[in-house]
Parts: sequence; C-alpha cells; structure tokens
Amino acid sequence: MTDIFRGIAEIIAAHCSVDAAILRPGTRLEDLDVQSLDLVEIVFEIEERFGIEVPPNTDAGSRLEFATIGEIVAGVKSILDEPKTP
Repeated sequence: MTDIFRGIAEIIAAHCSVDAAILRPGTRLEDLDVQSLDLVEIVFEIEERFGIEVPPNTDAGSRLEFATIGEIVAGVKSILDEPKTP
C-alpha cells in the first residue's frame, strides 16, 4: 500500500471508528456510513495531512466522485502530481 493510501485510510478509520487495516481501495464510503458532514471533515484532514487543496468541485457537494477509498487516493495523487506554479 502507498503512503497516500495509508494516510487516507488512517483518517477515514478514525472518523468511522474502524481499524485502518480492514480498509481497501475498493471500500465504499457508503458501506462505512460516511455522511456528507463526515466527508467534509475527512477532506479537510486530507488537505492538512498532504498539504494540498482539494478543488471545490470535488468536495462534499459532489460526493459521487469519492465513492471509494481508491477514488480518494487517485484524486489526492493527481493533485500531488500537478505541476506547481511559481
């Protein structure tokens, strides 16, 4: 597992009171009973941990973009891989 996955799994596990070791990329947020407010808090923590800013169109208002943990990991990775503007 990547460091990005581990970090995100730890954040989600803390919010959902589950063991991070049971989480997989295919784990659906819906199956963990992640609600809209939880997702907003999770996104804020991810932004802090990884030093990124998640664009507003991928925030809680469009939860469908983050149906699984793997989709969150892919989104964070794509933000981290973006060229930095001076």
